Amino acid sequence: MGALTTEQVEAFKKDGYLLFESLLNAEQCTAIKADIDAMEAARKSGGPVPWPVEYAALGSLVSEPRVMEIVEDVMGPGFAFHHFHAVRQNAGAPGVNWHQDYEQHPQSNRSHTMVHFFFYFNGLNGEVGDLLFVPRTQRSVVDNGALWHLGTADLPNTVVVDNLPPGSAVMVHSALWHARRAKPGGEEKPRYFADTSYCQAGIRWPAYGNKRWREVLEKARAAGLERGGKYAHLFDEAHFFDDLKAREFMKDVQGSLLLDTRAWKE
Repeated sequence: MGALTTEQVEAFKKDGYLLFESLLNAEQCTAIKADIDAMEAARKSGGPVPWPVEYAALGSLVSEPRVMEIVEDVMGPGFAFHHFHAVRQNAGAPGVNWHQDYEQHPQSNRSHTMVHFFFYFNGLNGEVGDLLFVPRTQRSVVDNGALWHLGTADLPNTVVVDNLPPGSAVMVHSALWHARRAKPGGEEKPRYFADTSYCQAGIRWPAYGNKRWREVLEKARAAGLERGGKYAHLFDEAHFFDDLKAREFMKDVQGSLLLDTRAWKE
């Protein structure tokens, strides 16, 4: 094994998550929070907002060597980078209802692994928002928003994560049901958050849902996130198909999609 023990890998396969306290050091967190502040300022300015991969400290998360070792331990080599979000959630930030983030259209199986890394640069302290998830639900094949109507109320076996030191991260199988429950407080300590996502090699995944996904991959390469070619596999366009074009092609399909696949014969 690399970064994980055999027991950790088996726990992830069974439960769908792993927690890593203080994965990033104080210096990294300080630099990343400064980048997120700059991104928030750009958003408020009304002008163009750089992609997260274009910020030096923040962008480095995509191919952070320890993250790469962890991801390879659970899905093998050659995996792809899918997408990247970053935000400063201030006091009063709303929650996010129950959902899952596995990229597949339509949802039909879990043949290959997709993971999300949730980073908490100020940690979690029970203010602004708590992370919620239900272990082992990654095996359930449901649409991404199928559970949205449940809000953020506890479900059976819900795990609440509300106490983590700065620089901690939680890796979840992307199909794990999860949510963010809004909490009061945080006026003195905003919730600095980012998530990066990775897909197992071996199939073509839907590209992230915008028309500029190739541009994002190119920006990542230009920023040196391949790290001398060691992680070039992250940004290989061959991992993906254009999701928006595929959805347009499928818009007039009626009835069971299975009957419209060339692989099926009566």
